Amino acid sequence: MPEMTKTGLASEVVRVSDLPEAEIAEMFALMERHYEAVAADAFRADLERKDEVVMLRDGEGRLCGFTTIAWNPCGEMPEGDVIFSGDTVIAREHWGTQELVKGFCRRAGERKARSGRPLYWFLISKGHRTYRYLPLFAKRFHPHPEREEQILEDLAGKVAGGLFGDAWKADEGVIRFPRSAGQLRRELAGVPERNMWVDFFLERNPGHADGEELVCMAEMSAGNLRKFALTAFREGLEGVR
Repeated sequence: MPEMTKTGLASEVVRVSDLPEAEIAEMFALMERHYEAVAADAFRADLERKDEVVMLRDGEGRLCGFTTIAWNPCGEMPEGDVIFSGDTVIAREHWGTQELVKGFCRRAGERKARSGRPLYWFLISKGHRTYRYLPLFAKRFHPHPEREEQILEDLAGKVAGGLFGDAWKADEGVIRFPRSAGQLRRELAGVPERNMWVDFFLERNPGHADGEELVCMAEMSAGNLRKFALTAFREGLEGVR
């Protein structure tokens, strides 16, 4: 078990191929607590297309959250490496804690140090809480309410089209599945406070409550990351040097 932080939580990276059945079942149970329209077979099929999972656990070893990762899901691209964060959930009682995010950033830093190539974070967001990580993480990202980032937009569209085919609606910037692949339970999907980022997300993804995903992209680099993410990213960079 990794060392606990002051929050009583710790993250670790596990290869999908190393996950025991009991842990996969625990992951799905956590998803089902927070999301509607999720199915065990679809969850497993999606997990098998990922490479790693950042797991969040408490001091008793209970699973409190996770995010799945696929590296270069469309194959190696000339623009650089892509880290795709897929299914992501944090137990409601731990909303506001940042250990899972820090674990993700450390892992990104490790990859960047080993490859030396530009690294881009591809994110699909069905909720405003997920989208709000972008301004917390990065200075420049797509989509942004105040400016266009054409390079990021083009790369995001390239990845979205490669992964999701006809479900990718390029003119809207969203992924719309024939049937929902999961959305936050209604009692968890409310908007407790409004600000520029929340308003922009709701405008760009009006179908979020039905499981539509807003396609997002940011470069993971020391020059683009804000302090919150940069500290953990640098830990990853320096940890493999």
